[in-house]
Formats: sequence, structure tokens, C-alpha cells
Amino acid sequence: MKLENKVAIVTGGGVGIGLGIVLCLAREGTEVAIVDISEENANKAADEVKNLGRKALSVTGNVTDVNQVANAVQKTIDTFGRLDILVNNAGGESRVYYEKPGEEYDEIREWDDTVELNLRATMLMCRAVAPYFIKQKSGKIVNIASVAGRPSQGAGRSLDRTSGKGLEFNPITSYGVAKAGVIKFSRTIALQLAGHNINVNCICPGVLYTPMYERSVPWRMAANPEARGMTPREYFDNFFAPMVPLKREQTPEDIGNAVVFLTSEEARNITGQTLNVDGGMYPS
Repeated sequence: MKLENKVAIVTGGGVGIGLGIVLCLAREGTEVAIVDISEENANKAADEVKNLGRKALSVTGNVTDVNQVANAVQKTIDTFGRLDILVNNAGGESRVYYEKPGEEYDEIREWDDTVELNLRATMLMCRAVAPYFIKQKSGKIVNIASVAGRPSQGAGRSLDRTSGKGLEFNPITSYGVAKAGVIKFSRTIALQLAGHNINVNCICPGVLYTPMYERSVPWRMAANPEARGMTPREYFDNFFAPMVPLKREQTPEDIGNAVVFLTSEEARNITGQTLNVDGGMYPS
């Protein structure tokens, strides 16, 4: 096993991409602390890790809160006696436009929420583990961004064919900007921490059918007349999956396998890099 007896924190590890990462790490021998805002999801993920024969810790917490972040990191170290890996997976599109799908929303509140959920959370977790990694002169950090944070392609059309009206921002704007920030942040701290034998890298997933995606379908469909009458899965298959050159969607395990590689000794000389796991959608 590539990561036997290592200890990892995975934020947002209860479902979707996060759960895929958690299980891939566990299969390679990692003991995992699952930090998730949902106690139920965190507990279920911890049970799956234990079923694989590895130790697991379930931590309920909001990783945009500095005190809850500090508590999660300290609880992990107290429980396992060490920490080797941090995977910042928590994030996603703003929770604001899940509230009233298809209706007008507060752009400022949506922007702030998206940046907080994706960029602030990643920064806070890195800030919390860095002193520990520096002291032990080792550590692996993988931040999960998105192809939405890569340079835009085409003529300004977003992935789901929604568009802003005039100067209004569509929902993908803040998400793409926040994920671009995660990419830049990863590169910056990779250079700052390299002298301490700490690797920091970033992964950009492509298109995945996850619970987070499924929650976003109502507002996506409301903005796209062509989607009328479709199920969430049909919408994904018609408007998202065809964009992938390899003609297949990505899975949480695809992202998890990339995390395993970047946190293993095989990647010991890789830092400050961003890896697309997107079936060829975007250039590096």
C-alpha cells in the first residue's frame, strides 16, 4: 500500500468527490479524519473507512470558521498522534441560489458565500496545518479546485448555457473566480513551504454527477429552456457529458486516485502543480 499508516484530513469528505477521496486513501492504508458540515454524512463515511480495516475519525465542522478549523486539526492530531496529509475538498457553488431555484438572488451575498466556501476554507485549513507540517519537516497538501477556475474557453458561454443579463453575474462567475484563487493560492504556498519538505498541489476535476451537482440542477434547468421536462440525470447527459473529449464523465474515485498519487512518495518531487482530471476538456 502506498500510504500505509499515514494520517489524512479530508474536508467535505462525507459525500461525492470527498467520499471518493476518503475511500481511495483508506484503500492505500491511510487513517482518515473526515471533516464535514453534516454529522450524518461524516459518520457514514467514517463507517465505510472502518469497514476497509482502517481507523477513522468523524468531525462535524464548518471549515469557513477559524475556531472550528483549529478544533478539527487538533482533534485529528490528538486522536491519531500525527498528521501527514491535508486534502481541501470542501467547496462548491454558492448555497444562496439553492434557496429559490430560478428566482433572482442577491449577487453580493452569492459572491461572498462562494469565495468563503471555496477560497477562505482552503486558506484556513492550510494555515492551521502548516505549523505542524513545518515542525515535523514533512507534509502533503492537495487542494481541490475545478476546471471552472481554468482560463475561459469559447465565446463567454458558461458550462450550462446560462448567462448574465447586462452587468449581472451568472452563478458560474464567482465559482470560477474562487477556484482560480485556489489554484493561485496553491502555487503561492507551495513555494513558501517547499523549503520545509512540504508538497502542495492542486487538482481540477471536470464534470462529475455528484449530490452537489444534483442540488444545483433546478436553477440550471430554470435558466435553460431546452432542459424543460428533463430529469437531473438526463440534463447532465445532454449538456455536460458531451463536452468531455474522452466521452465519459469523471468519478469521485478518479479524483481520489489522483490524490493518492500526489500524496505518495512517487510524487515527492512534484509541488506547486495543478492537475486536470477532466477527460481532456481543458489544457494545463
